[in-house]
Amino acid sequence: MTLGQSFNKYSLVNRLGQELQLSAYHTQAYGREYVFVSALAQHASSLVAKNAEHFAFQLRELFKVDARRFELIELRGGTSNPELFRWKFEWVGNTPLSARCEVVSSPSQRNHFLALLNIEGELQAVSA
Repeated sequence: MTLGQSFNKYSLVNRLGQELQLSAYHTQAYGREYVFVSALAQHASSLVAKNAEHFAFQLRELFKVDARRFELIELRGGTSNPELFRWKFEWVGNTPLSARCEVVSSPSQRNHFLALLNIEGELQAVSA
């Protein structure tokens, strides 16, 4: 996936203690703090799914985000038509537990996230 200039590479530790690279972008909007993430390479299964709690904890610390305002959105696929997945957690203090994800299928919610990423122009032609 080719991501916009707003994404940066970060080294995170997976659940096995191995260091790996992940692209991430942090922005604030509507009283929430959004962290968008994408694996740098295609994987047979979601890299984020296997490590969601570990990544959420590290990203929240990295961007100094209050757990009550933290939103993790995963991008999969190409920028011409990315799949968006919203990750939700039960927070115990600053520790994320019980990770679950849902596909962002609502057109208005999808457009909201894409606008935050500044890639809406590329996608309107595809969705029209």
